[in-house]
Amino acid sequence: MGVLNVYSSWCISKVLLATPSHIKTFGDIGEFSLGVVGRYLANISQLITCIMVPTMFLVAGGTIFTVLFPLTFKLGVWILFMTICLLPVCLLPTLKEGAGTLIAGSLGTIIANAIALGVLIHEINKQNEGLSPPPVNVTFSHLTTVVGNCALAFGAGVIIPTLHREHSDPSRMPRIIWVTMGFATLLFLIIGILGFHKVGCQLPDGSYGNVLFVIATPYLGFISNRGTVIVAMIAMQIHNVVAYGVILFPAFYIAERKLLGLHATAVESEYNDMETPNFEKEKILKEKAEASRSSLPSVVRPSMLEPIEYPEPEGGNDYKTPGTYFKASILRILIVAVSFVVAVLGQKDLGNLVNFLGASMISLCCIILPIAFYLKVYWLRISQMQRAWGVFWLLVSIFIAIYATIVTGKALFGSKDDDAPRFPFCEEKYQDTIYTNRTHYKY
Repeated sequence: MGVLNVYSSWCISKVLLATPSHIKTFGDIGEFSLGVVGRYLANISQLITCIMVPTMFLVAGGTIFTVLFPLTFKLGVWILFMTICLLPVCLLPTLKEGAGTLIAGSLGTIIANAIALGVLIHEINKQNEGLSPPPVNVTFSHLTTVVGNCALAFGAGVIIPTLHREHSDPSRMPRIIWVTMGFATLLFLIIGILGFHKVGCQLPDGSYGNVLFVIATPYLGFISNRGTVIVAMIAMQIHNVVAYGVILFPAFYIAERKLLGLHATAVESEYNDMETPNFEKEKILKEKAEASRSSLPSVVRPSMLEPIEYPEPEGGNDYKTPGTYFKASILRILIVAVSFVVAVLGQKDLGNLVNFLGASMISLCCIILPIAFYLKVYWLRISQMQRAWGVFWLLVSIFIAIYATIVTGKALFGSKDDDAPRFPFCEEKYQDTIYTNRTHYKY
């Protein structure tokens, strides 16, 4: 899943490099590649992803506050407080202007998970001397639950068009994607491997599916140092605040374009059918650029050099008109308010909802469509091996997404089992009690 998500994100970046300058959003890419059908598929899946996924961060943030300040307010009140805390990030005009904030958010999740893993390993080691984690009893249906979680964790496809718009040199984006998402994949592997090595099939599931909430509760039979838990929770809270705003940015951009008339395109898309776009114009432009370079003198004197000016992000210029930023801020606050209402209404079953959306809409938006767009645009320009690779992963991702959607849909819309085991991935003997409980197992 990690490789598949990295590849699909790279596909979006490559398609953006082959499109005209007026292609700015995921919906624009869809229309350029697959016509009107592509635009509707891209817009619907992206908007659902951008609205629903941040809602999970609201609930997670509210839950963290209940851990930090127990016996105070109910979860709904803390979700409201969380909503107020993240407004400054949501009101940043562009992602580029909040680059430092984004770095803090990424460091927050690394620090939080590092602390949580350290606590988990330390506490389990104190209890399991001479013991081995129980064996895994995993079915294919169990594996499909990972699809939604992985799609949620790797769902960077929704913001790649935004990063392209604001990057001073978009041609570097494919390499940046491979490096950054490859690093993220490595971190996820480390978390999974270390967690599995210590607790085996008794990895947390359901509402305790995050290692942070495991160390904050006696779920695995130990009580962690309170100070360590608080530091980890604060670090993750920083990540939640930043991640919420980042994922909502594409929705802000689309809403501002449709409702406020901002971010207008200079040229309307000419691709209203599903014919492969031809690259004659691009070829002519490249030939002109090469001709102009060949006409330059072989020796360039210092007096001929001029300072390099990097362009401002286009989105930032759109807000300079008096009153524009104020109207955009009001619109963004309204979108955040809608997200808050959804979070409060669905707080009890939001985990299953996010798994369902991850398996369906996020998989469609961040995996299936990017690969389809790439194959459509580059079909005549890539080798047969690359075509076979792309088609293979496209078919695999479609199959996994459909199957995982059915499984997670049953969990969301079907009858709830109150007697479900705590550790569903284990054999029956180990499904209800942590394996380090020597009294229960009579070691």
